[in-house]
Amino acid sequence: MRVVLLISALSAFTFSSWAQPKDSVRDKYVERFPDYFFIWPVLKQRSTSIQIEQNNNRNKALTFKPNNSVGAGFGLYLFEVGAEITFSVPINQEKNELYGESKALDLQLNLLGKNWGADVFYQKYSGFYEVDASKTIPANTPYPQRPDLAVSNFGMNGIYIFNKNKFSLRSAYNFAERQRKSAGSFLLTGTVSSFHLQADSALYGKAYEPVFGKSAQVNDFQSFTVSAAPGYTYTVVLLNFFLNASFSIGPAFRQIDYSANNMDYSSAGINSFTDFRAAIGYNGERFFTGLSYVSQSRSVTFDEARLTSISSTFKLLFGYRFREVGILKKRALDLIPHGGSKN
Repeated sequence: MRVVLLISALSAFTFSSWAQPKDSVRDKYVERFPDYFFIWPVLKQRSTSIQIEQNNNRNKALTFKPNNSVGAGFGLYLFEVGAEITFSVPINQEKNELYGESKALDLQLNLLGKNWGADVFYQKYSGFYEVDASKTIPANTPYPQRPDLAVSNFGMNGIYIFNKNKFSLRSAYNFAERQRKSAGSFLLTGTVSSFHLQADSALYGKAYEPVFGKSAQVNDFQSFTVSAAPGYTYTVVLLNFFLNASFSIGPAFRQIDYSANNMDYSSAGINSFTDFRAAIGYNGERFFTGLSYVSQSRSVTFDEARLTSISSTFKLLFGYRFREVGILKKRALDLIPHGGSKN
């Protein structure tokens, strides 16, 4: 069995806000840890799935999913910069027989400041299995498999927090800060992304033409999406335990190009983009742990079908803060000639 290698290099790369003046309001709600460096082991699963629904009947849906492995690795927050790397854990042979073999490359760069964040990502998956909402697969029976199907997804997501004086997104997702009191904020998310799906043969085939029309014969599909989505986020805090939820939804402009029945088509229009985040955990003075889930979906409509690509990340981590000594007290900018000084 081949081992699926999933590397998430610099997946929690984080810059703190440098040379910040003391903010008495923010100090009451948010605590920073400028005198500590952090280390944490992490378990992570990232996935991209493809769903196609009939426009006028959402019960008619087909979904392609990769046979994902779980990534294991570690993270480090040092010089007020964080980095995280994970490698996939091998999948057992029985699961490969049921769902097929997938290959995955998933790279992400994540930046979080006081009131903004950005994710730059590149995902490439090959080998999917098919789930038909109208059919039931008996237990221990292999799902229909498409080893020829490949998906790549590249782009950048952004998030802006309006209530930076009372709310910290970093406290729930990378633990660079700690939320002292319950608080929330309106937010704005956006994305610019390029999505490409390829297969050696038709995505669904003639058997599905009565449901999806000529889109059933698609074997090459590309889309470019630009979106902006307002939303809201809130963190509940009780004795250093926290629960955060965030949701935003908005319009997405898309340009699509696809091939079906040896013909090329293109169209432009407005569809939707959604961003959902949830996290629960404990954020103490030294020890911290958290369980988080982030899901982003982008939808495009063409012919009689609606195609949605869903990218999700599930992560569990445990970490500990150590007191900085010597050169560890510096920040990344201090290591650069003429960099700033630490507060």
